[in-house]
Amino acid sequence: MNFIQNDSSTQLTKALFLDRDGVIVNYIPYLSHPTQVKIPQKAGEALKKWQDAGYLLIVITNQSGVGRGYFSMDMVNSIHNYIIEKYSFFGVTFKEFLICPHIPSDQCMCRKPSPKMIFQAAQKYSIDLSHSFLIGDAPSDIECAISAGCSAILVLTGRGVLTAKMLSGDRQELVSVFNSLIETVEIIRI
Repeated sequence: MNFIQNDSSTQLTKALFLDRDGVIVNYIPYLSHPTQVKIPQKAGEALKKWQDAGYLLIVITNQSGVGRGYFSMDMVNSIHNYIIEKYSFFGVTFKEFLICPHIPSDQCMCRKPSPKMIFQAAQKYSIDLSHSFLIGDAPSDIECAISAGCSAILVLTGRGVLTAKMLSGDRQELVSVFNSLIETVEIIRI
């Protein structure tokens, strides 16, 4: 007799991948110190709703300021600890911050639009990418989501308005566009 056991350790989960600058914090080019961090209005409430709907919150961020020598990885980690602290007031818990510190000319495999960091997270946390989303404000975020097999969400914050103008043809059809992070919770109800 064969029994099918529902082992939760083998079930895939879903994730909300998030760009950092322009999405979970206000956009400042080469943000280099925790004092520069500003949380967008209602972003904490938005991420709490995604989290409560069962999504792991994973930040995927290019930080070429490290590779350019503008700031250190220690400072990036200080910024992320500050972000974690600020969002904790809303009951939000980030599963992980994945960082590419390289400059574009390094031609590394981790820098968005490469989906490598998403694939690493998917393997580590048993994530079903077909039921996951990436929210970003830049063309590299959109391309990363599409390449990884996630649903792409563009927010019109940070560089989002400029990115929306650059979307064309088939890419427009593959991207959901929202004015802000709080508006993205509409997707959860679908």
